[in-house]
Amino acid sequence: MGKKLLFIILLLAVGIGVGSYGYAYLNTPKEPELTSSFINGKLEAVSELTTAKLTYTGLIKYSEGSIPFLTQNSFSMIYTATVRAGIDLSKAVVEITEEEVVIMLPACEIQSVDIDEESIEFYDEKWALFNRSTKEDVIDMVSAAKEDVTKKADIESLLESASLQTEALVKGLLEDTIGERSLVIQSEKGE
Repeated sequence: MGKKLLFIILLLAVGIGVGSYGYAYLNTPKEPELTSSFINGKLEAVSELTTAKLTYTGLIKYSEGSIPFLTQNSFSMIYTATVRAGIDLSKAVVEITEEEVVIMLPACEIQSVDIDEESIEFYDEKWALFNRSTKEDVIDMVSAAKEDVTKKADIESLLESASLQTEALVKGLLEDTIGERSLVIQSEKGE
């Protein structure tokens, strides 16, 4: 009877050990399989990403009409604008091999040009008797300011800075998730 009891206890101990191991194995969190869908999901989580910002102060001279004092309005306008540049990471292309993860980023682009309307100041104002300034003139000036920013601000440097910042952010976002593979980030060049 002693051998039977010892055998049952041994069998029970083995069963508990196997059960504990199986439970631990099944409940251990698994690392997700590295796929391009997984990487794209991480990139799309941050989707439209602003990575560089430029504050620009500009001066515009405005003149309308041809006869001074009667039909010719003119003034100078100083304004402050904020230009944001970045990338839409949902357009990134991902390729995964055994050795590396290649991320092809789209070119950075200007995301917005915002004129701070409270910063607008007018100087050298000359108003005509028969050509009064209207709200449309101010709206036209805001549009002219946006055009002025895109022509005169250092947009090329802003886009270059945005591209460098984007690469650094993507590297930081993905480096811990790719395991032993090397991360290669390539960027398209803007126009």
